[in-house]
Amino acid sequence: MNIAFISSQGGHSGQIKLIFTPDVVGENNAIFITEKPGKDLAPKPNSFHGKFTTYYFPKDKLGFNAYRYLSTTKKLMKIFRKEHIDLIITNGAQLSISAVLAARLLGIRSIFMDTVIRVKTPNWSARACYPLVDLFLVQHPEMKKKYGKKAQYHGGVI
Repeated sequence: MNIAFISSQGGHSGQIKLIFTPDVVGENNAIFITEKPGKDLAPKPNSFHGKFTTYYFPKDKLGFNAYRYLSTTKKLMKIFRKEHIDLIITNGAQLSISAVLAARLLGIRSIFMDTVIRVKTPNWSARACYPLVDLFLVQHPEMKKKYGKKAQYHGGVI
């Protein structure tokens, strides 16, 4: 299986790296898509856990600009096709919205895993992705009620 892990830079990407180690990924192929400040946004082979390619998007570029989200969705669709992605897993933030939309348009299964720091209130990227994902996971039982029937709690991941 070809899996794309998508998260924003910082704590979100740190959680992805902690959870999805090479042992967890196993024999599957994977890519990591994240944000990075600066202009050198070329993909870097063997940079995610020393084994998988990382694709970069400009950090904090999306804001609340619908055109930028659509442009990013188009770029992600191109990456997903190139890499023959079968599944995306994301935990937010802004980049996840375009990623889930791209996956939905291409018929790729998607999982949104709410970040572990969300204990009392839903975040906006999770709310935007909620209706579009195939599986929506929360890491605290009380968050299941905050999102709705589609949210599932199977225990904390971290």
